[in-house]
Amino acid sequence: MSDTGPGIPAGELENVLRSLYRLERSRTTPGSGLGLSLVAAIIHMHDGELRREDNAPGVRVEIDLKEAGKNNAGA
Repeated sequence: MSDTGPGIPAGELENVLRSLYRLERSRTTPGSGLGLSLVAAIIHMHDGELRREDNAPGVRVEIDLKEAGKNNAGA
């Protein structure tokens, strides 16, 4: 998924996955800083991968999840 907002500076791409983290320029807009951290936690629980990159303008987020059942084989 992608958007055309102001984007996330390259040096902040890792920080935006922390709970309650907000970019300085976003502190005056609505939000709690939980969205991407919750998404990242769920993806991690499912052995997935979350990638963030510049969308010029905006940000692009890609999510890769393993096929259902493959990470629990024999369970």
